[in-house]
Amino acid sequence: MLNYLGPIEVLVNQPIALIGSFDSEKIQTVSVVAEDKYPLTVNLNSKSGIWHVSLEKGFNTTGERWLRLKGFNSQNQSVADQIIRLTVSQEGNLGSDLNLITRYTTPFKQQAISSDRLTPEQQHNLNVGEVLPVNSYKLVNNHLEVELKNPLGTVGKLGYFYEEHVLLIKSGQILWLNRKNLPPTPSGTQLLWVTQTTPLKTKPEDSAQFGMNQSVELTPGNAYTILGYACVADHFRVTLDRDIPGFGQYGYIYRYHAELWEQDKAITYNTNALNLTVINTTALKKRPLDAANLPETEKVTLPAGMVYGVQSYTTEEGHLKVAFTENLPGFGNTGYVYPDFVQLNQGDQPFVPSLPVKYEGPFEVLVDQPTTLKGTFDPGIVAAISLMAEDRYSFDVVVNSTAKTWEVKLAKGFSEAGYRWLRLKATNKKGELVASQVINLTVSNNPLTVGEGLTLTITNDTLFKVAPFDSASLNASQKVAIKAGQKFNVLKYGWVDGHLKVLLNNAISPIGMFGYFFQGHVQISKGSEVLRFDIDNVPDTDINAQLLVIKTTNIKAKPVDSSELTPDQFAPLLLGQTYPIKGYACTQGHFRVTLAQSVGGFGNVGFIYWQHVRLLRDGQEIAFDPDALTMTIGQTTVLKKRPVDASRLEASEKTTLPAGRVYGVRSYAIAENHIRVALTEELSNFGNTGYVFPDYVKFQHGGKTFNPLPDQVELNVPYFSQRDNPRYSWSTCNVTSIAMVLYYYGLRSQSGRQLEDELLQWCFNYAGVGSQTEHNVLTALIRAYGYKSSFSTTRRWSEIKEELINRRPVVIGADLTPSGHVLTIIGYNKKGYIVNDPWGDAYTGYYNTEGRRLLYSYGYFNQVAGPDGNVWAHFIEP
Repeated sequence: MLNYLGPIEVLVNQPIALIGSFDSEKIQTVSVVAEDKYPLTVNLNSKSGIWHVSLEKGFNTTGERWLRLKGFNSQNQSVADQIIRLTVSQEGNLGSDLNLITRYTTPFKQQAISSDRLTPEQQHNLNVGEVLPVNSYKLVNNHLEVELKNPLGTVGKLGYFYEEHVLLIKSGQILWLNRKNLPPTPSGTQLLWVTQTTPLKTKPEDSAQFGMNQSVELTPGNAYTILGYACVADHFRVTLDRDIPGFGQYGYIYRYHAELWEQDKAITYNTNALNLTVINTTALKKRPLDAANLPETEKVTLPAGMVYGVQSYTTEEGHLKVAFTENLPGFGNTGYVYPDFVQLNQGDQPFVPSLPVKYEGPFEVLVDQPTTLKGTFDPGIVAAISLMAEDRYSFDVVVNSTAKTWEVKLAKGFSEAGYRWLRLKATNKKGELVASQVINLTVSNNPLTVGEGLTLTITNDTLFKVAPFDSASLNASQKVAIKAGQKFNVLKYGWVDGHLKVLLNNAISPIGMFGYFFQGHVQISKGSEVLRFDIDNVPDTDINAQLLVIKTTNIKAKPVDSSELTPDQFAPLLLGQTYPIKGYACTQGHFRVTLAQSVGGFGNVGFIYWQHVRLLRDGQEIAFDPDALTMTIGQTTVLKKRPVDASRLEASEKTTLPAGRVYGVRSYAIAENHIRVALTEELSNFGNTGYVFPDYVKFQHGGKTFNPLPDQVELNVPYFSQRDNPRYSWSTCNVTSIAMVLYYYGLRSQSGRQLEDELLQWCFNYAGVGSQTEHNVLTALIRAYGYKSSFSTTRRWSEIKEELINRRPVVIGADLTPSGHVLTIIGYNKKGYIVNDPWGDAYTGYYNTEGRRLLYSYGYFNQVAGPDGNVWAHFIEP
């Protein structure tokens, strides 16, 4: 009626599962109480007749323990009562992470056939409740093939059990290997059942390119209670009912590697599911009122970046009323949210709910050209309509109630190219908000491409890959061959490590919609304009350093996939090897290195994929920077302490720069007909900063020569994209922009994660999830890392330039998106500010997701971040 199977001996402070069986027809509930004092949580599975207690931390003291096991019938009468005695040991052979326990008397067999067909030497009988440490397992028809840690009799380590005769336990949790025995979950929750070894990830992308703490491996048979789910990019986004240590509560799991169940019914993945993405941290409310007017019990915070599945929605009193596929603890699954702070998507496409006012005008217009913005409305609901740009600049709206139309005519159009966003609002006769919608508008300065989509053409036979890695390091499921001549519609694109990363309109199996092409094999065009990503030759930086191979790789004659090279054009470098180098450069996702000695059969100059090696100088790592600033000496000259003629300086105030020498440049500025440079290396008896006459030098970044003589400053600040942030990429422009500045000053991540993710976690620890959007929290963050910080909403543009002249990049707030945006200004010239925009290129409407070293015009910046005297900016000093 009620039995205890085992174990009877366990290790102290180790996860364990106490497991037994029960007759579900006679017993309704089971209790386990330690020493008649400490009740333990018991899980019942009536389908399998198994009860178990999972103790994640086990027992915390050694010695003998006893537990009272009781069973109760439907009238809550005790019908079974027994004592379980356990030994908790300090050490022994019990510490396996994976164990097997027998449910019945059963044989361990050499073959997965009936025991009647085996000899006694080919099987070993086990009693009920025996516990065996296991190395590995897999299902073979109705048998479980296992490799035991210790051999059994004449069978040995490798053999077979009847699957229904045993249970597997991993880290204190039962692995449910049979669909018919899946455990029940509480009402309002679902079950996540893992069917293949797979990672739970922080974002729905291939885990091959993830860093530490961005994924955790799940084992076949793992079953987790979840509070809700969403269908996103071929993944289930799940909310577990508790944290996984070192990972968290939320994650994405590939839909083909797991199943979701609710009340014994499988949940089918829906490719056209309706999802809600939180753009800006907001409240889900019990009533459609301002959150400030509601008690805490009637609202719950939705953190920016979170994705929720939506069962249904309606519009009501200027709100979206949504029913999630998820129960929020203490709140439920239904509530009201302001539509301005969220984005509905159906499948992979934005979805705009049916509203009483609609926009039916263009989404891309030509700069300085007459423009008409227009739409329709329901005069039975709508009494007034307003349209504003960036919530700052209002337009005159002409309403025609008879025709049910509205329009705004701009005789001169928009005066600055770039991304603009407009807010369309409608109110009823009582002045109550009945609709609010954000309109995304791209103002282009190219008449040939206005209104045209993005097309990718395959120019050479190539591979579509999950990561910008050499194809030899990817397995068959992580790459697919694509023939030349094919064309694909592109939603977003970017350039990284010699590859184009693209989000396609349609998926390519088995990779999906998002992936990487080698840049030399494809071409992206917008209308008739072909977009260019070519990189010129990059000069070496002369150094004395070491190269450490951290992953077996190849040194190559060209920065291309090794499959395109002949055997004499590459040579292997083995994990752990080190080489002295005399110089390096960064180009197309590779370090180009000059070795101190030649590699046999290859030479001493070649290209190595940058993630497979580390370059070290004086114990410090040299960061890979494809846009590194360099200065080449055209003819022998001097670096001077002051911007005057060299003949007027003492010998200690100048040092010779020989012709042909290439120097890395940390930053530069124009001063008194000279260029003031801060080099990336110290010059003997001089330092790293001084003045050089511009006629004698050539400046380059990313291999492209440029003229620094115009009134400009450009700092060598690294570019980080927020789009690859593992958590809340929608709302981490702030910490990403700050991370660029702190990295420029020398800060490196201490956690092994991206620096911006480490900064995000500091904000969460300091003030909670979503606090990264608060400027006082960001100021505290910067100071906590040992840097000076001041924030003001009344900066002047002249102050911004002064910071840049003093070689200090500026983190600035701008209305570049409806939820606000933060980016890093790294310089300026005659036309505008040079920025690192972590979301991408605003001038393309953010279709181009790479935002490194962009030029945003003064006029455009003044519209989205000004006016002068009202600029929001963080000044940061080392």
